[in-house]
Amino acid sequence: METQLIVLDGPIASGKTSIAETLQKKLLPQQWLYFSEDTLINTQPLPVRKKTRAHKESLFLSSIACVKALIEAGHFVIFESAISKSQNALKMELAFEGVERFYVGLHCELNELEKRIFDRGDKTVEEARHDFGMCPYHLNYDLELDSTTTSVSELATIIAATLNEATAEA
Repeated sequence: METQLIVLDGPIASGKTSIAETLQKKLLPQQWLYFSEDTLINTQPLPVRKKTRAHKESLFLSSIACVKALIEAGHFVIFESAISKSQNALKMELAFEGVERFYVGLHCELNELEKRIFDRGDKTVEEARHDFGMCPYHLNYDLELDSTTTSVSELATIIAATLNEATAEA
């Protein structure tokens, strides 16, 4: 069975978005859609976005439902998330039962996460510290990588090569 879903799980600022965008290019000609909880957050007016983060659980479940619908419609999806609870990992496993998936756990040193958050300015250092202690730990990863010093391009190349190797073996 062909992989339909790639999940990038890691703390805020671990490089998930940049890796997903680069991975989309590396997996051409096959087209992969990119989706995250931020996809839903960014559909709201700017003043509402910060308040929305307080509803992370419902956003996570809504994101899973959206990704599931995209896969059922025949799309390939790269889904980015920070899965900070084992019950959320279980909910995702159940939602994507029967879907061929490839799980990538992204690690990054805390001081680097804090630097990236400061440089970006879109989230808080507290969010990064929380995520650092909570993910990626809750899925059975096909691949675990450290983004502290490895370039986005190299990480995406490793993911694409590992995915292609796993597909060839299947």
